[in-house]
Amino acid sequence: MKTLSLHEDILVEENKYPMTITFKDGSMDKFLAYYEENKEFIEDRLRNVGAIHVVGINIDNVDKFGTLMKNLCPKAPDFLDGNSSRGKYSSNVYNASEYDEASIVRLHTEFSYSNVYPKKIFFCCQNPAATGGQTTVGDCKKALELIEPEVVKAFDEKEILYIRNLHSGGGLGPSWQEAFETEDKNFMEEYCKENGIEVSWKANGIVRLTQRRPAIRKHPVTGDRLWFNQVDQFFPAIYGEEIYETLLEINGGEKDALPMFSRFADGTEIKKEYIENIIKVLDDITIPVPWQKGDLLMVDNMTALHGRLPFTGPRKILASMG
Repeated sequence: MKTLSLHEDILVEENKYPMTITFKDGSMDKFLAYYEENKEFIEDRLRNVGAIHVVGINIDNVDKFGTLMKNLCPKAPDFLDGNSSRGKYSSNVYNASEYDEASIVRLHTEFSYSNVYPKKIFFCCQNPAATGGQTTVGDCKKALELIEPEVVKAFDEKEILYIRNLHSGGGLGPSWQEAFETEDKNFMEEYCKENGIEVSWKANGIVRLTQRRPAIRKHPVTGDRLWFNQVDQFFPAIYGEEIYETLLEINGGEKDALPMFSRFADGTEIKKEYIENIIKVLDDITIPVPWQKGDLLMVDNMTALHGRLPFTGPRKILASMG
């Protein structure tokens, strides 16, 4: 593998997690030149480490970030079938998260419930929070090592059935139009057919999407077995008994009618203690990444999980997928 070229005004800290590259007087153009010069090295480290934090390059608005992404991922496809609402500023730039500022967004791998998922996630800081608001990262391989063997075995053998109920405009979470970025039912149904998603239309324009996915996957380049799923996010009982019971009541007591739900792919229920063990491990491996305006965070979506801590004050983190 090609070694990293050295520059007096660029500090590379390979032993940190995430790996950190700091420019003393950087810009987008300087970063792109440095990236092209060291592309083989940077891509290798990203695949194996999982996350690289780039400091001091002044990527601090939608236009700059969009231009950067067109250079880094010029052939990035559209990623439809999203499970959360988020603003879209341009063809390849989104708001990173629109969850309530007091909420923790637990570590997860993006679109791992879907057949089509990004290889990489990129974040840039347009405006850091007054307090908190760090994007978090964690090691997928370490998660797999630390989760109880009984839990890993069950998920490895049975896989996961993800269930979502998307409204048609007026309800919890994204509508199917927002998730698939279309008003065309035929387009949405064809996309689902091509990607192994079972479609079932319910009353009031609600569509139920059901898809079977593995809980553990091998990285296509490194060959590492990785914890790659979002099962805890699809297990609403973790949000507390009162919230869970209210959601059930709203949806007629039917678990499969909840906005998001999961069970094992053989139809059996997932034990709550399994999810509690997963959550404990994810919390234990969570590493906060402190934001400065203009920073960039590159994440290999299979090697590393990502999330967000609660915050106060205005915060604007942009995201893109490739």
